[in-house]
Amino acid sequence: MVKADLVLKNGKIATVDQNFNYVEAVAVRDGWIIDRGTGAEMEAYIGPDTKVIDAGGKLVLPGANDSHMHAVHTGYTLSPAFLDFSGPSYDCMEKILSKVKDACAKAGPGEWVFGCGFVDGNIKELAAEGRIMNRYDLDPVSPDTPVVLTDFSLHSMVCNSKALEVAGIDKHYPEIPASVGMIDRDESGEPVGRFHEWGAQNILCEKCPILSDTELEEAIRNVQRALNKEGVTSHTDILGEGGEHVFRGTWGTRPIEIYEKMAERGELTARVSVNVFSAIQGAESYDAIIRGTDRIRLPEFKDRNWVKADAVKFFVDLGGPTWQRKGVRPEGSFVTAWGLEEEELIQEVQRTIIELHRMGWQVCIHSCGGGSMDACVEGFARANRLYPGKDLRHFLIHCDDTTKELAAKMVKNGVLAAIQPTAANIVFGWNTPVLTDKEEIFDYQAYTDMGAILTGGSDSTCFSMNWRQGMQFCLTRTTADGYCARPDLAMNREDAVRLYTINGAYQEHMEHVRGSIEVNKVADFQILDKDIMTCPATEIGSANVVMTICNGKVVYEA
Repeated sequence: MVKADLVLKNGKIATVDQNFNYVEAVAVRDGWIIDRGTGAEMEAYIGPDTKVIDAGGKLVLPGANDSHMHAVHTGYTLSPAFLDFSGPSYDCMEKILSKVKDACAKAGPGEWVFGCGFVDGNIKELAAEGRIMNRYDLDPVSPDTPVVLTDFSLHSMVCNSKALEVAGIDKHYPEIPASVGMIDRDESGEPVGRFHEWGAQNILCEKCPILSDTELEEAIRNVQRALNKEGVTSHTDILGEGGEHVFRGTWGTRPIEIYEKMAERGELTARVSVNVFSAIQGAESYDAIIRGTDRIRLPEFKDRNWVKADAVKFFVDLGGPTWQRKGVRPEGSFVTAWGLEEEELIQEVQRTIIELHRMGWQVCIHSCGGGSMDACVEGFARANRLYPGKDLRHFLIHCDDTTKELAAKMVKNGVLAAIQPTAANIVFGWNTPVLTDKEEIFDYQAYTDMGAILTGGSDSTCFSMNWRQGMQFCLTRTTADGYCARPDLAMNREDAVRLYTINGAYQEHMEHVRGSIEVNKVADFQILDKDIMTCPATEIGSANVVMTICNGKVVYEA
């Protein structure tokens, strides 16, 4: 009998196959699963060179998938020089400015200081004055060093006066189209250092030194190590021309090439599916997206089990549900990334979807509010009618304002929902009052029972990469700060696990090779220190990963 390279035994191994079966052991050869079953059955595969891992009775799951994140950017934020302002502790300007001042003191000539994570509304001085952070807040501690900070959503960036000076942006800088973004100005037309959306951020950061290839490689290693610690063995990334200068090049085109080179050298510890941000200069319009897509040039992916790029991404909503349905939309609140009136916007978004579908691209769209989701799903329906027979598996990202009616239409048209339960865990209380179904929002189990394919992501760097925290929210519908709504709509554990495993593989057209523990699939596993299939639901988020295996090799061990 052929001997295995690896045998994982004595585990409670959840296969996440069609019946969600459990087995005791699994045998692996050349990175692929060759058998599974009882411990006694797998003993026959153990030879003198076989690595044997005893799971000690612990729960074993397929490696997790993060279906929506900004990976290279996240890896950059994990570098020592980057300033992290996330979390409730950053509730006053003094705490932020102290950190900025120290970083400026350490910065060398020509270096910029970067950070992210702050929430304007959580900073007491700003909340008291009813405003957001601007350049004048940062200037006193950073007179000579360019400083750029991004809020927790990433959609809004603040800089100091030095950064504006280096970028050549002053009151004479021309106004930019709404489809590119917005540069905030005072009454005299002077920029106040606040830039909204990617096109505007590209303009500011074009003069900023971007990361070298070596630094980008290190960012990828950083994020994949962090993901492996959370049991993640496959993830997405959003990269392309639309983010060429954003976040020091971590959203640009070069990381796609670097992923492929690292894969060829066997240096990746998680598999990557790139969603291409093709919009020229980050502008959200039919012309910018389609022309940018026409000039996409991708490397020859030698092993698509490791790196591939089949999807084009664009944005419709801004940072949150800014295009709501008319029935729940507050007066004067309608705003989108395209800067068009609603009827024209619907036509342009749907025209873009149809053309990308015709071209054969999987389409993924940042869509949060109900008006946005309705328009996009109808665009996918029209695309299917005009050009049928394409199994492209288009998906919406975020999907905050899903209703059962819309979920049924998504099922009918094969549209997936890339949701972020770890984000819902934070924004549930904020969103409940402004969305269509109020306290019935995020009814993931109902959508699943209707046949919808939901996938779980983190939206890192915005939210935690700990997928168990997302699963806990799915089961408890209770946020970290104790807000709870309709716990009777809780998701069952098997479907919550599927969000982060087989469903993510399906979104990436890879369900035939990963996402479950079955023969002839890749050997990607995670071992947990707690049985999240039986423990109290309130303890799922605190479960730790004790080992992660990718391609039959241990890539993380606690």
